[in-house]
Amino acid sequence: MEGFEITGPYASALLMSLGAVCVFIWAVLAGAFHRADEASVRFFEMEMESDAKHEYADRTDE
Repeated sequence: MEGFEITGPYASALLMSLGAVCVFIWAVLAGAFHRADEASVRFFEMEMESDAKHEYADRTDE
């Protein structure tokens, strides 16, 4: 059992890494990352429209 004290942590780390890779591959194939940035793009466009409206309002107030 002395060998397990040395190789045990490496073996468990390897198995956990392999599990994480399998979950990542499953998520990619299931489409979990499909159009994941759509919400951030919509938020950015709304902020740009809001800034443009504020700049236009500031120009017309002067």
